[in-house]
Amino acid sequence: MREISFVLNTTPTPQARPRHSMFHGFSRTYKSTAQKNNEATLDALLAMHAPDAPMHGAVSLEFTAVFPVPASASKKKQREMLDGHIHHTHKPDLDNLTKQLKDAMTRLQFWQDDRQVVRTVCEKRYGERGQWLVTVTEIEGGSSHVRGDTAEICQEMPSLRQGVPHKHPQQGLLFA
Repeated sequence: MREISFVLNTTPTPQARPRHSMFHGFSRTYKSTAQKNNEATLDALLAMHAPDAPMHGAVSLEFTAVFPVPASASKKKQREMLDGHIHHTHKPDLDNLTKQLKDAMTRLQFWQDDRQVVRTVCEKRYGERGQWLVTVTEIEGGSSHVRGDTAEICQEMPSLRQGVPHKHPQQGLLFA
């Protein structure tokens, strides 16, 4: 099992939506200059951590997107943000951050294709400075402890095995 962990010292940026314009009567899709610059920065920082050969089989990606505490926040709020009492509930959203990181790691051959990522654990939080904390793991035998968690939930709740939607006290609404 291969595992690579690293820190990228840059404020996380999301994958931006493609831009569209008309040119001589034809629709054109392109990336904004800001998106191209963000990708170039992320690629340059990731390149020094890229494996010699892409990972094969199932891969787990875990990351934390750390955002700097706003200077405009009061000292009390800054402390609460750093202590984790105030969560980063503002833009960018986690889905677009995940897309940005996965696309960059695919370009740099951390894996052959991002469909190999069978498990993603991610979070946003505040910190002293912006950074990505990343761990990518090649999963042996195609199994992951997530499967065990699902099996345990099904054992606890027999109605799940019968295809009945059921509310788990900690997991929320689950469907079989």
